[in-house]
Amino acid sequence: SQIDPEHMITAINVDGCELTEEQWNMSMGDFQGEELQFYTGNPDQYVVERVQSAPGVVRTCFFEFRDARKEFQDGDNQEGNQRLKVACDTLRAFFDWYGTLVQIASEPKREKLDISKQVGEISETCKKICEQQLYQSWWALGESLEKDLEPQLDKLEDMCRRAARQITAVSPC
Repeated sequence: SQIDPEHMITAINVDGCELTEEQWNMSMGDFQGEELQFYTGNPDQYVVERVQSAPGVVRTCFFEFRDARKEFQDGDNQEGNQRLKVACDTLRAFFDWYGTLVQIASEPKREKLDISKQVGEISETCKKICEQQLYQSWWALGESLEKDLEPQLDKLEDMCRRAARQITAVSPC
């Protein structure tokens, strides 16, 4: 019923299992008769645990963009556009999620988690890709994905991996 102000809820389980996507949208009344378990920890512990998955999410984005590129290069622009939308949505969600982690991290960890330079570079490349999409320059779009965005995502994945290692090594405040 009360959480220490220095702590936050880090996980919620229903009958011993993590909440599903569908359950996150349910009201508390929908869980009558089920055992709810709430886990707490300090914000830095939460960030350390969550940021470990960041490289894998970036890798997923990389493959989604690569799959879109291959569709464009194979001449299937409709499928390429659909895959590109999914990839962009995933990347946007990653940036939002990662930004939230940075905001709740303590100051020493925040510096190690900073990816703002990479986000800026990726955003510029994405603007160029959007222009190519608007002008239906499919060949150029595929080239931008392959030569610009994919290497940037690869670099971002490496940076997230290093950041995860570095904040794990920093002692909690």
